[in-house]
Amino acid sequence: MTDEAREWWNAWADEFQREGDIDVAVAFGPGAPPGDDLGLLGDVAGERAIELGCGGAQFGLAVAERGANVTGVDISDAQLAHARENADERDADVDLVQGSVTDLDGFDDESFSLAFSAFALQWVEDLEAALAEAYRVLEPGGRLVYSVDHPFYKTIDSETHEPARSYFSEEPRRAYSERFDAEMVIYSRGIGETVSLLVDVGFDVEAIREPGYEDPDAYENAFGSFEPELMAKVPPTVVYAARKPER
Repeated sequence: MTDEAREWWNAWADEFQREGDIDVAVAFGPGAPPGDDLGLLGDVAGERAIELGCGGAQFGLAVAERGANVTGVDISDAQLAHARENADERDADVDLVQGSVTDLDGFDDESFSLAFSAFALQWVEDLEAALAEAYRVLEPGGRLVYSVDHPFYKTIDSETHEPARSYFSEEPRRAYSERFDAEMVIYSRGIGETVSLLVDVGFDVEAIREPGYEDPDAYENAFGSFEPELMAKVPPTVVYAARKPER
């Protein structure tokens, strides 16, 4: 991640964690019910796992409570402060490390059997570098499971439900906050582009999930910029599962 991302998350972390009121749970994002691993994580007991862009580590703590040995990595020291508080509250033994997911130089090759992430990698400018690092630190047969906001959902205007942006646009979405004196930059990649990046760094793609419901009433209303009527038409979340081939 860039310095821009660090500045944004350091500025926004307290409000994000307070207003988001994020539960400790396996939760891939809007449309994926909390606690539902979508058949992608399975039994994690004994896994050596790394959470990429852990934020407050709510997802990582849930994985740790399922029996994994979890290390969380995040670029924001403000987010990690919340992660440490959450871990202390639950008396959880997780390692929390400040660093960029595009440069995991503090970890040896083949250090982990599972890498996972929930709604973080869309803030990473160089996704290929992040995926290559995940590949490097995974042992042969190790898995990568991660979610981002669905690239098609973010092309649609939430009020008119009409296309407002090209699916093929390579321009990131930007929003400057005078209050935080920082800019949020979010990178959208098409599903085909993402699959190509995973394959290019060496992964075998095993599954792609687009969780959601046709009924708007099936969604809760606490999804920030996500809107139930639109989520019922367009999947709000996409989850990728890939595996590093055995030797």
